[in-house]
Amino acid sequence: MIAAGKPARTRLTARPKARDETGWLLAVAAAFLIVHIVGLTITARAFAGQTTTGQSAISELCD
Repeated sequence: MIAAGKPARTRLTARPKARDETGWLLAVAAAFLIVHIVGLTITARAFAGQTTTGQSAISELCD
């Protein structure tokens, strides 16, 4: 009888861990997305600034 009660306790303690893991996974996924969106935004702005500067230099050479 004691052995039968032990797995029931294990099942009860396993559920809160799964919820905690889900919360952590969601937090990590959100942080991953935020970091990559910010990185892509910075990269896009940097390339946009270089393109404008490069076009100005080319037009000065052609004129």
